[in-house]
Amino acid sequence: MRETIDRWRERWASLDPGRRDRIVDLALAATVLVYTLPPALVDPYDSSIVVPVWVATASAVVASLTMLVRRRWAGPSLVFSLVCYLFTAQSIPVSIAAYSMTAHRTVRWWQAVAAVLTVGFAIGYHYQPHMSPNVGIDAVRGITTVYVAAVVGTWVRGYRDMIQTLTDDVHIREENAAARERRRIAAELHDTVTHAVTVMVLKAGMIQEDTDQEDNPALARDIEDQGVRALTELRELLTVLRAGDLPGSAQGIDAIPRLVADSNTTGQRVDLDFVVDGTHLSRSVEHAAYRVVQEGLNNARKHAPGATVTVTGRIDDDELVVVVHNAAGPPRGRVFGESGYGLAGLRERIMLVGGTLQAGASGGGFTLTARIPVDPVVPGPS
Repeated sequence: MRETIDRWRERWASLDPGRRDRIVDLALAATVLVYTLPPALVDPYDSSIVVPVWVATASAVVASLTMLVRRRWAGPSLVFSLVCYLFTAQSIPVSIAAYSMTAHRTVRWWQAVAAVLTVGFAIGYHYQPHMSPNVGIDAVRGITTVYVAAVVGTWVRGYRDMIQTLTDDVHIREENAAARERRRIAAELHDTVTHAVTVMVLKAGMIQEDTDQEDNPALARDIEDQGVRALTELRELLTVLRAGDLPGSAQGIDAIPRLVADSNTTGQRVDLDFVVDGTHLSRSVEHAAYRVVQEGLNNARKHAPGATVTVTGRIDDDELVVVVHNAAGPPRGRVFGESGYGLAGLRERIMLVGGTLQAGASGGGFTLTARIPVDPVVPGPS
C-alpha cells in the first residue's frame, strides 16, 4: 500500500505545475458541484431566499465552474459563490473563493472584503430559517466561513513566496558558481597553453634563424617536450573538470626552476632567487605561486624578449611573496596576440586564495608582485 502511495506521489510531483493546478481545479469544481447540486434540486428548507429549482441549479453549476478560474479571477468566483449560498445555503464554495482571494493576490483590500463578508455571514446565520439564533455561535460561523479561509490563503501565499525566493537565490548562486568555474577553467587553459606555445614559437623561430644546423635537433626535441608537457597538463585539466579539484600533479614551487630553464633556452636571461621551503605550503598556494612566475615569464618573453628577468620568492611574516621583474627589452619583433585572461585571470586566481597581485611599470621594465597567505583564506560565495 505504501509503495503504491509513493508511486502516485512521484507521478504527481513529476507533472508540470500548470497541469497539477488544472487537475486540482477540476477536482474542486466537481466537489463543489456534488456538494451544491443536490440541495439545489430540492426545495432547501434552510435557504435564505426561495427561488425556482432551475435558478438554484444554475447558481450551483456556475459556482462550480468558477472554481476553474478562481486563481485568476477570485472576485467573480466569490460573487457567484455568494449567490449560490443564498439559493442553496451551501457555504463551501464561499470558503474556497475566500481562500483563493488571498492565496493568489487577485483581490485588493482583502481584509475589508473578508470583514464585510464575515459580518454578513454572521447576520445571515443568525436569521437563517430553522436554526436557533445564537450571537456567539453565529459570529464563529461567519469568521470560520470567510475570514479563516482568507487568512489561510495569506499563509499559503507567504510560504510560496518564501519558496520562490529561496529557489531564485539557489539559481543565482548556481549561476555565480558556474561563472566562477568558467573563469577558473579559462585561466587554467590560458596559463597552460600560453607558456608552452610561446616557448615553442620562439624556439621554432630560433631554428629558422639559426645557421648552425647542429643545434636544430636539440631545439626540435625541446619543442616536442614542450608540446608533450602541454598536452599532459591539458589532459589533467580535463580530468579535473570531473573531479572539481586541482590535479594530483598540479605544478608547485618545485617546478619553478624548470620554467626558468625553459625561458633561458629561448634567449631570455632569467635569474632565480627563490628560497622557499614548500613543505608547509598547501597545493593551492604552491600552484598560485607557480602561475605567477609562469605569467611573469610569459609576459617578459612576449613584451621584452631578450631582457633580463629576475624571479624572487620569500616568506614575509605569514605571506609568500613572489616577484617577477623584467628590465626594458628591445623593440618587439613578432607580436603575440592577447587573450585577455593573463593578468586578469591571474589576479582572480590570487584573490581566490586570499592574496593580492600588483602589476605595473618599474625602473623602465615591468614588475609583477604577488602576496599570498601561507594559510589561504578562501572567500565565501558572493
